[in-house]
Amino acid sequence: MTARVITGLIGVPISVVLVFWPGGIPFVVAVTIVALVGTSEFYSQVRRTGARPVEWAGLLAVIVFVLSARTHRQQTVGLSFSVLIILSFLTELLRTRRSPVVNLGATMLGAVYVGWLLSHVVMLRGLRGTVTVGRFKSTAGAWLVMYVFLCTWACDTVAYFVGRYYGRTKLAPKLSPGKTIEGSVGGLVGSIIVAAVFGALIRLPAWHSLAMGVLIGILAQLGDLTESAVKREIGIKDFGTIMPGHGGVLDRFDSLLFTGTASYYYVVYFLQHWP
Repeated sequence: MTARVITGLIGVPISVVLVFWPGGIPFVVAVTIVALVGTSEFYSQVRRTGARPVEWAGLLAVIVFVLSARTHRQQTVGLSFSVLIILSFLTELLRTRRSPVVNLGATMLGAVYVGWLLSHVVMLRGLRGTVTVGRFKSTAGAWLVMYVFLCTWACDTVAYFVGRYYGRTKLAPKLSPGKTIEGSVGGLVGSIIVAAVFGALIRLPAWHSLAMGVLIGILAQLGDLTESAVKREIGIKDFGTIMPGHGGVLDRFDSLLFTGTASYYYVVYFLQHWP
């Protein structure tokens, strides 16, 4: 637990600096690195099942996904998907031990699950508008990214501690034996509270703050359970060891893959007139 707390205390200030850095370039670079490391972790572990993903093609697609999110050029995403599929098939044809369904399936899943989903926080960061809190002014996108980060972290953290000390009823024993219904409810409440407080700070409409808090509180846990299902199939506890107390990069950012994506589309479709 000590390592988990220390990692969090170091990671939070770094995240704040990256999110609010003017121009957003350091944030894009950081997300690219996280996406590449997370995808690489996925490919490394999925080989345990006998799959042989075309890793270089998947990683190249991840880079394109994130950079396209920065420029909001969706046609580039379609092009990258097409190139990824074609190059992966051509690479598979050159192999002596061919298994296109398994190998290309793993390649696509890694690139899309990690790279494409994570690229949505870059699109969220790029949303225009200006929000001033006290004397600090930044883009609406930067505030929204921090909003999603804080709600997701609150959900994960509160669920962990409530489940650890008060959890009695197993939530999904076959997927993640340590998770409890009590912890899940605590995580949802934690997300809603942070959403309400931070939403008021950046002057989000109260109804939308509540809705997004609930959305993030649910999807953060579903994202975690989804990764648990993948790990269960592979037969591993963590995807890596790069982050003490958390496991790998993918273990730490699994919830954000779902919450960042959902929040981006919620804002685009339901918060068009904010700020």
